[in-house]
Amino acid sequence: MRRLGQFAAACALLISAIAPAAAQGALPPGFFGVVPQGRIAAPDLDLMAGTVGTMRVGVYWPTAEPSPGIRELAGLDELVSAAAARGIRVQPFVYGTPAWLGPDPVRSPLAASGGAAAWSSFLRALVERYGPLGSLWSQAGSRMPIRAWQVWNEPNFPLYWHPRPAPAEYARLLDVSDKALAAVDPRARVIAAGVAPVGGGPRPWRFIQSLLRIPGARADVDVVALHPYSASPLGVEYAVRQTRRGMARSGAGKKPLLIGEIGVASKAEVPTGFDLGLDGQASFLRRSFHLLLENRRRWRIAGIDWFSWQDVASWEKQCSFCQYAGLIDRGGRPKPAWAAYRSVVAGAAGEARLRRRAEPVR
Repeated sequence: MRRLGQFAAACALLISAIAPAAAQGALPPGFFGVVPQGRIAAPDLDLMAGTVGTMRVGVYWPTAEPSPGIRELAGLDELVSAAAARGIRVQPFVYGTPAWLGPDPVRSPLAASGGAAAWSSFLRALVERYGPLGSLWSQAGSRMPIRAWQVWNEPNFPLYWHPRPAPAEYARLLDVSDKALAAVDPRARVIAAGVAPVGGGPRPWRFIQSLLRIPGARADVDVVALHPYSASPLGVEYAVRQTRRGMARSGAGKKPLLIGEIGVASKAEVPTGFDLGLDGQASFLRRSFHLLLENRRRWRIAGIDWFSWQDVASWEKQCSFCQYAGLIDRGGRPKPAWAAYRSVVAGAAGEARLRRRAEPVR
């Protein structure tokens, strides 16, 4: 639920290369993440280091490839390298259709003549740059290759998928994407776009159920993603339960579920039920994260990303709470929600250490 043109250093965050067994064993690296909605600088990464495991980063194709074959990835190079140096994984979501392919940036690229080939070429270029054999890693000091790629963002939201949300159209994009990624990295993992309870579009669990019932779609998706936005943990639980139910009905009940975005605001310039105040935002984070952790195995939760890392200056109509959803304010000062985030992460790490100590020595 962000503005369309955000890209690379000005975008998003969380969740690493996710294995299907992640929701069954110990917390995997990168389980906790954030989604930035502003420019990420060195002080941000320094503050994240040791707590945030993954940055979920938007790669907006029209910005990254403004002309056919002309790719401008310097900002993404810098962000991925700087994050890796601090032990933070980057998990991209790739979206958008460039003007040289079609006039509508949020219509499927497959709608244009030659769109499938152009989209596939762009995805392959990303893997060749940032994947396990990526050219970036010959220059970067620390290696954290990208193995998980998320295809698009909120395709059940009319803002992000024109002319209207269509599971069958999105399934075709997933199929093309899966083949393109596997051609360069056979072990690359495909994360379906996160879907959210938004106005004007189908409920996320209904969209997911319809999508996964389309022949071939289940095979193309390794991880399902949900943005269970709600002003209460009870609403979060309802969205997750409904989504897991829909996944089971479509034969995908064993697939992991990524909580790709979750968040509320500490303030609002326009009235919204998501404005819980500074302490309320922290309380919501703590309670929601604990709820998801307590049910992690049952719900096969692959990771949790908080939206967002920082507050931003401008208000946007399509997301009235996003402006003040950050863990830090516009001046870079941590809010109580950041302390709550750190506490949950530290607690989860402590429990994992205790479990390891309790295991019998073989």
